[in-house]
Amino acid sequence: MELVFGDNAAQPLTGGHRIRMPLVFAMFAGLLLKHFLADYVFQPKWMLSAKGRLDAPGGYAHAGLHALGSGIVLIACGIGAATVAAIMVGEAVVHYAIDYAKDRITLRTDTKHNPKRYWLLHGLDQFAHQMTYVAIAWIAFAHLPA
Repeated sequence: MELVFGDNAAQPLTGGHRIRMPLVFAMFAGLLLKHFLADYVFQPKWMLSAKGRLDAPGGYAHAGLHALGSGIVLIACGIGAATVAAIMVGEAVVHYAIDYAKDRITLRTDTKHNPKRYWLLHGLDQFAHQMTYVAIAWIAFAHLPA
């Protein structure tokens, strides 16, 4: 079974590229696994505590870890080096911005005494990151070799 992006199968958006579903699933599974590892396994306290500070390296290192992990997944999926490099830079910037915004909003709201608000912000943060992977996949597939 193939998934074709575009208005119809006769005129795919990507100039004739047909995307096989296994590659779509492999990429998303890889990106989701990478996200879990970078956010919950390989994030030491010095990264976690510095996400909201522009003058501390932790948030930048964390965003870079995400970008590096995504680069590995994309290369494994056959995406070209130039596209991977551009996506990695974009992801690092967007990931940092999402985390920074969440940290700033969390500090301005009473999440310690309002668990519902904490989980709402956490969920919104995770949703924003997942939507980043939708954009990454779209860009990556648009640049697959014919």
